[in-house]
Amino acid sequence: MEALFRQWMEREGRVAGTVNNYARAITGISDHYNQNTNSAINVYSIDNINELEVIKSEYNQGGRFEEFGALQNGLYRAAINKYANFLVDRSNVNEGECIRDDIDNLTTNFAYEKDLQKTLCSQISDLFPGYKIYGDNQEGIEYPVENRRIDVLLEHSETGALMVLELKSGTADYKVFGQISMYMGLIKKHFPSKKVSGIIIAGTIDPSLSYAASTNDNIDLKIYNMSISLEDI
Repeated sequence: MEALFRQWMEREGRVAGTVNNYARAITGISDHYNQNTNSAINVYSIDNINELEVIKSEYNQGGRFEEFGALQNGLYRAAINKYANFLVDRSNVNEGECIRDDIDNLTTNFAYEKDLQKTLCSQISDLFPGYKIYGDNQEGIEYPVENRRIDVLLEHSETGALMVLELKSGTADYKVFGQISMYMGLIKKHFPSKKVSGIIIAGTIDPSLSYAASTNDNIDLKIYNMSISLEDI
């Protein structure tokens, strides 16, 4: 962490002398704190700002070690305050990266699920013999029901039974069981005379979903396999 702290100060425009003094001061604080508290702490190993704040307060005014913090014109106090700023800045950067990663993952999963939906809907007769997409104009794709949308709603050509398909491009866990159960309940509400079943189709199935689905015989679990075929032109 010392190297990162040095780099951060350099990016802030600190001159080499200040960078070296602050970096060495943090090591000095580690040694002083351990000697006076019978601890074995390396301040550079601390990456939690709340944990660092405890030590920082000891070297600021009013703390047990404020006299040490004031040595060399307040070098040690300034150094640990600067290190705290570094940790806060580092935390904000990491949080921003996580948010961007989450957005990227959501966008990617959404695209995959749309591709999965499109591919599946083109093969309904092969994958679900006897069933067709609900409605004369395939209204069963993204079927709207009470401000929600079901990925695919199928209807049996002979019996009229309805089947709710919930698609997940990645891993489906127990929360998807609650989701499809709600959808099935809404469909049952609007079509009380029809038999309603559901299938969760995902890239992988989390064990928690398997346990949940074992309590309802009307919900099946499937794993999809995507394949690519080539043809000459």
